[in-house]
Amino acid sequence: MQIQEETIMFSKKQNGFTLIELMVSMVIGLFLLAGVFTIYLSSVKTKSVVENEVEMMRDAQFALETLAYDLRHAGSYGLRSYEDKIKLMNEESLGAITNECEANWVVNINRAIYAVDENTDYSVGCMANWSVGDTLEFRYATPLPIGTLEEDLQANTIYLKAIPEYSYMFQGDTPPPTRPFSKDDGSDKDNIRYFVWQSRAYYVANFTDEAGDGIPSLRLLTLEPGPDVTDSILLRGVEDIQIKFGLDTPLVGESQGDASVNMYVNPNSVGNRWNQVIAARIWVVMRSEKEVDEVNAAGTYEVAGVVKVNGDKYRRIVVSTTVRIRNLNTI
Repeated sequence: MQIQEETIMFSKKQNGFTLIELMVSMVIGLFLLAGVFTIYLSSVKTKSVVENEVEMMRDAQFALETLAYDLRHAGSYGLRSYEDKIKLMNEESLGAITNECEANWVVNINRAIYAVDENTDYSVGCMANWSVGDTLEFRYATPLPIGTLEEDLQANTIYLKAIPEYSYMFQGDTPPPTRPFSKDDGSDKDNIRYFVWQSRAYYVANFTDEAGDGIPSLRLLTLEPGPDVTDSILLRGVEDIQIKFGLDTPLVGESQGDASVNMYVNPNSVGNRWNQVIAARIWVVMRSEKEVDEVNAAGTYEVAGVVKVNGDKYRRIVVSTTVRIRNLNTI
């Protein structure tokens, strides 16, 4: 009898979950798994969104830094700055320049900085792919290493040969006259420097790899050896660039300002007051390559004081900076 009771008790201890208990446990487990999976998908999506925004911000900063560099150097013509402060000779020794926007576009020293508000001056050929935003031009000279000799120069590149009092533009295989660069004994002056001439322009196109791909891009026109003006993609995803110039306007009866910005104006409002430009503000608008569900198509963003509506579900990031201009003629 005792053995039978112990067997019954042992059998009861071996009983597992009932079918109903098992099904309830499975349902609860599925709910828990679904919650975990939802959280996982949400975190993955959030991670992707954050990474995309970080990449867009990084690209926008690169665009700003590139434009700011050109702004700071524009008008640096050899060892002096701006055309009123140097003797820059542009003789007919320069060879033909391929793909210029217009005659003498590359060597137009009167346009150290130039911009057009929401348009371009070159509707055919040069900047023909312009779609929106301001167009910007910069011209300056970048120094070659100290000790560079004329025999080190390339025949198909435009240079400046400079001393503090004088700069001379020439193509590499056409040497400038020696007199301004010579001492009384006929030897070269000690402070001769060589510079590479830079002509650069920026504009926004509504495509990147091919017309109709729907991905806007910031494009760069730049003078390359040849000499040749090339049109290339600088950065994909740039939808708009805007610039305002800071003017240092003199008081009534004064001929010069006080080296502080009195107003910021659009490029077309500068007119003949480029000698009063001492700063610039730049805005760059980056746009995602794909639409994002979370973006509100009716949402707004602000560029250069103008409020704009998304109009679609692309994500946009606006970055801006202010740059002090160094080399324009403010005398």
